[in-house]
Amino acid sequence: MHRTLGATSRALYGLQLWWRRLTLHRQFTYAAAVVLLAGMISIGLWVEDRVVRAVTFNTAAAVALYMENSVAPLLQELQTSDELMPATREKLDQLLAQPVISEHILSMRVWRIDGTVVYSKWKELIGRRLPTSRNFHRAVAGDLAVEFDPTPGEDDALERALEPDLLEIYTPVRETQSRRVIAVAEFYAPAEKLKSDVWKEAASSWLIVGHVTLYMMAALWGIVARGSRTIDKQRVQLHERITELQKLLSQNEDLRLRLQRANTTVAVANEHFLRRVGADLHDGPAQLLSYMLLRLHTFAALAERVGSDKERRELVLIRESLSHALREVRNISEGLALPELDPITLREVIELAITSHERLTNTCVSRLLQDLPEKASQSLKLCVYRFVQEGLTNAFRHAGGVGQTVMASGVDTLEVRISDCGQGFAGETINAKGLGLAGLRARIEAIGGSLEIASKQGQGTHLAASFDLNRVHHAEIAKG
Repeated sequence: MHRTLGATSRALYGLQLWWRRLTLHRQFTYAAAVVLLAGMISIGLWVEDRVVRAVTFNTAAAVALYMENSVAPLLQELQTSDELMPATREKLDQLLAQPVISEHILSMRVWRIDGTVVYSKWKELIGRRLPTSRNFHRAVAGDLAVEFDPTPGEDDALERALEPDLLEIYTPVRETQSRRVIAVAEFYAPAEKLKSDVWKEAASSWLIVGHVTLYMMAALWGIVARGSRTIDKQRVQLHERITELQKLLSQNEDLRLRLQRANTTVAVANEHFLRRVGADLHDGPAQLLSYMLLRLHTFAALAERVGSDKERRELVLIRESLSHALREVRNISEGLALPELDPITLREVIELAITSHERLTNTCVSRLLQDLPEKASQSLKLCVYRFVQEGLTNAFRHAGGVGQTVMASGVDTLEVRISDCGQGFAGETINAKGLGLAGLRARIEAIGGSLEIASKQGQGTHLAASFDLNRVHHAEIAKG
């Protein structure tokens, strides 16, 4: 049994594969052929059955009309008697012997309602009570019944000895006045000509149904074949367009990677430039300002001895301005010149930016750093350092350092969030100069990351940078 089920499953699977490989119009052709053939057979059988019924009923109706006019008057005596008189039987014999009648009616029986034969061509059957059929009872109920039965039976063996194919017709015999059924007349008619007529009519009906079916199949096949050709043509065109689109997408991806590599290169070069500018500020203007402050000490001592109060006040203002300028230059120099980030981890980079901000601003920053990758590229470290530096600087500048928080997490996707509890700002006030938020967005997107800024008046500011580390890594490989 399991082998049979397995073979059946394999056969069904093979049929499904064969069906899927067919074109649309071939699938329709096969499916429509099966459906239309099934419909044709059903309609043909129905029409054939109707033809057989119509032909046999017309024959039975003609016999019933003859019986009503010729036989029924002779059987009225059955109203009061259980059998026919010999004279009546003789008249019936003479009636059936007429050439016009004998050509269409082979034999006749007259039954009482209880199933007793009161007349038959075969005299030995008279007075016998034979088995009755469903058609006999229909005639007793007053209906005309006809049956074309090629199967011989015990009750019609004598008739079938004369003619193998018989048409049995049961017609009720009614009382003339009350129309009450008083007997049943059974006629046996030769069915050879009837079979020929039925075959001809059935063949004609099958021919008509077959032609209509073929015309329907041809018309539908033409419509579907045309649609299928259109679909196939459009499918080829769509495939060509998809191929072109894939090429364009591949070119766009290649251009995107090139642009990302270029942006990363520019970012690294910019960091080197800023580092050099910071070093130049530290070694140039900062040193000159320090030298000027040292020289002012000499003038300050001289002004204390011989200068006026106004000159001493001017000298103090000059010293304070130079000291403030020196601090600004050193702060700028320190912000531009990044520390060496290569040997430290990403967690240490973020801690370094936070610590530097706390030292410069004398504020505290809350941090939550967890599940960070151990290894990160140089460009990612630079970007994260600048993001934390700029974010905390903005938090100090616009929120006074209130509620400064840094959160970072992620192994596959790195997310760094900076928030404060200040007054917030509107989106149109974002600073787009220097290392402002707009420039910071460009720096983050240059290495494949994204920046989200959420800020409302009175609800603080929240910055979130997200980096797909796999994408950043692939960009670094492509750059290398």
